[in-house]
Amino acid sequence: MLTLLHQKEEMTVKEIANILSVSDMTIRRDLRELESDRLVKRTHGGATIHDPSRTIHDVYVVEEQTERKVTEKSKMGLKAASFVKPNETIFLDSGTTTPFIARHLDRDLPLTVLCYTFQNATEFYYRKNTNLILSGGYFHRDSNVFHSREGCALIKNNRADKAFISAAGIDENLGLTTYFYFEADIKRAIIGSAKQIILVADSSKFGKISTTYFASLNEVQTIITDDDLSDNYREIAQNLGIELVIVD
Repeated sequence: MLTLLHQKEEMTVKEIANILSVSDMTIRRDLRELESDRLVKRTHGGATIHDPSRTIHDVYVVEEQTERKVTEKSKMGLKAASFVKPNETIFLDSGTTTPFIARHLDRDLPLTVLCYTFQNATEFYYRKNTNLILSGGYFHRDSNVFHSREGCALIKNNRADKAFISAAGIDENLGLTTYFYFEADIKRAIIGSAKQIILVADSSKFGKISTTYFASLNEVQTIITDDDLSDNYREIAQNLGIELVIVD
């Protein structure tokens, strides 16, 4: 519900109920609880976000996010691509950094790639040495994500040498979070099906939280980020035994 309200700012009870396939009564009850936590403000027949300072509140649109920190993302993508070896199987998460990983991978490199975004799929479409696996489902345009139960099951039934994941927020205590509730299941499936978990995220994501939790920071083996990462999170990574790769 919070994710929906962050995207549309204000919605009616009936709109929310239809999207989540629950009763109006359930929505009203949950809104009362969220209002008591000062997360939403009730309106006539609906609700709006009341205290967005507790979470990341920018509406997430792929095109807009892609334009942020382009140089850093490209450098992180290049570094991440260097981790991939011939004949490996990799998972590519959603977000605006993973396409840079795809672009920097050698086009002739033999590998298997599983992804669930339209943008990443198109990067590999013409590569003859790439075995492409796309988990299908309903296409969410704002996030460029395909989502379905069948898609999650497909991920769970495959195994990868490496998974490159993204996050909207990274917090020492509250873990890794994402903007969209439907992405959490996919990300959990990816983390549970890969040998090495590599978090690729620019420094602005650290110390922030979004609405939907999907993993603890200690589930990550490697972090690739930019040189603006705070000393605090450098120390946190070291204490957790996480390999920290800084691009400058």
